[in-house]
Amino acid sequence: MPRFAASKRGLIRSLPIFGAFVVGAIGYAPLYCFPLLAPEFETTFHASRELGQMPWTMFLLVSAMASPLLGRAFDVIGDRLLLTVGVLLMALGWLVASSASDVAFLVAAYGVFLALGLQLTFVGVTTAVARRYAGVAGLALGVAYAGPGIGVAVILPLVAGAIPEFGWRSMAQVFAAMSLLAVPFVWLMTTGPAVVVPARDLRSVTSTTPPRGGETGRGLHETSAPGAIAASQEPLPAGSRSRPDALRRTLRTRRFLILLVGAVGIGCIDEGIYQLSPRHAVAQGIGVDYAAILLAVSCYAYVVGQVLGGGLSDRYGRRYIGLICAAMIAGGATAIFASNGATPALAAAGYIAYGFGIGATIAIRSAAFSDVFGGHNFGAIFGIIAVAYPTGGIIVMNVGSIFYDRLGNYWPVYGVVMASLVAWTLALVIAGPRRHGLHARLAHVRARLPG
Repeated sequence: MPRFAASKRGLIRSLPIFGAFVVGAIGYAPLYCFPLLAPEFETTFHASRELGQMPWTMFLLVSAMASPLLGRAFDVIGDRLLLTVGVLLMALGWLVASSASDVAFLVAAYGVFLALGLQLTFVGVTTAVARRYAGVAGLALGVAYAGPGIGVAVILPLVAGAIPEFGWRSMAQVFAAMSLLAVPFVWLMTTGPAVVVPARDLRSVTSTTPPRGGETGRGLHETSAPGAIAASQEPLPAGSRSRPDALRRTLRTRRFLILLVGAVGIGCIDEGIYQLSPRHAVAQGIGVDYAAILLAVSCYAYVVGQVLGGGLSDRYGRRYIGLICAAMIAGGATAIFASNGATPALAAAGYIAYGFGIGATIAIRSAAFSDVFGGHNFGAIFGIIAVAYPTGGIIVMNVGSIFYDRLGNYWPVYGVVMASLVAWTLALVIAGPRRHGLHARLAHVRARLPG
């Protein structure tokens, strides 16, 4: 009987993550077929590459503008209602796109319905999972974020083969139907009371190194006032009357601004490689079908990175695992841009390294924000931080498209990606969650290894 009760508790704890996994897969998979749809849009409406990227640019712009308000909404209104509205907006957006007679209709579909729908889904899933799995948010968010990776990896080869056969308008209608399938899984992930899984007491791992400084003994969460951040220890600005846990006070700290800039860098890295590197690969002599397969392989690596990287960052700290992943991104991006039709294996290796690195980095990013900014204002804070990712995407995609129309290549994207990687790494090192006693923990692990 006790074993049955334990199994039941484990099932209840798993349901929100399973629901988040499926909702993310259904929501993200159609949207991230844009690298396959963009050439079709340009051909249908006789548009330049810069104009062909405009629907996605507007998608990112509206996502950025709406994120703070949507984040605050999740602090006030229930997750279930807002997430349901999000998936219904995405279904409506795909229907508008399927009947578009001009690029302006595509801009409206992506920039209004799909942007608001996906951002409601993204912010809602992140805040719900972070709140329910306090202390082990890295692993929990990694598993939840694996849904988009799996969804995109599965759908890319299918859509690449279906578009020539059925056309992009028919695929948009299929995407609308897929969005409606997410509704029951929204209800699944929001069913029942909040699930809190406390992290293992760190003192049981290294009895010689008790928690100190920001280490609380219950996970990676740093000491902070409710709803504030650990940076609340900074002196209040001159003349300020803000409480230490006030949202406005949090947004004025140096730490918040540093991490916000780092998050913009992640947007540049992810959108630059994912959206534009396939077109660079085709220009370098790699076949379109093979480029789609490479993106799918990258998505599978992304999933592994989300789960493994997020879990390792729970154990060994966001900074150290984050630095390793940054090195993988740098190597993978270099291999991707240096490969051509004569070196397909180099391209594959680059996409695998990049996929793992960026997947882990995104899990680490969200978990780090949860560690540092956790509290009753987390929805609003994360909504504001979520502005950063689409902002980075807007920068890199427009730089890439403008320079391609003038230079005929995407190499400037590589420069933006590498500069952005430096920005994120510095932000993580300077302002990321602080983990004390890491050397003692590593020594303890090495002592337990055989030989």
